[in-house]
Amino acid sequence: MPDVGTRQRNLLATRQRIAETALELFQRQGYADTTIDQIAAAAGVGRRTIFRHFSTKEAILVDHLATRRESTLQRLRDRPPGEPPLVGLHAVLRELAEEGYDRRLLAQIRDVLRTDPHLGSDELSIGTLQFEKKIAEVLQHRIGETRSALEIKAVALMATSWFTAAIHLYLTEDRPSLVECFDLVVATCRHEIAQLPRET
Repeated sequence: MPDVGTRQRNLLATRQRIAETALELFQRQGYADTTIDQIAAAAGVGRRTIFRHFSTKEAILVDHLATRRESTLQRLRDRPPGEPPLVGLHAVLRELAEEGYDRRLLAQIRDVLRTDPHLGSDELSIGTLQFEKKIAEVLQHRIGETRSALEIKAVALMATSWFTAAIHLYLTEDRPSLVECFDLVVATCRHEIAQLPRET
């Protein structure tokens, strides 16, 4: 009987195979003209297996962008105790941007998105909302009751919006560096916030 670690690796390998096979089909014959049955046949799995891993065809398209979120959450958990929430969150999201993604897979995603820039936006939004919720939970656990739930949520929403905006620029404008996009978004937000009138 395979252990839990082996089963998990097999599941991840199957998920990756499905996603990469689908991207090849989307790029070659078009997103709209590619069916779930075609993806299943090409990946050597059943239709049910695909739906065990993915809720929609769009979820398969953007899967590569979502797979590293768990490691980011763990890095956030491992940040130094007492560190301000936004400082730690900026650090781990910048690390994620710095590491980047598989260039071949991103090129395929870009090619598909060029045919319809709105593809995948719903799935990315849903994934981002879930990611924001988990980030808020990690931050709340790290700092206890010293900040309100509203403050924690505001920090999580702000920081994840930096990363989401950077991804959008990187994918839709063919920019060469994700981390440069991230730094640009953060710098722009800091500049604009500095223009706000101070409360009296």
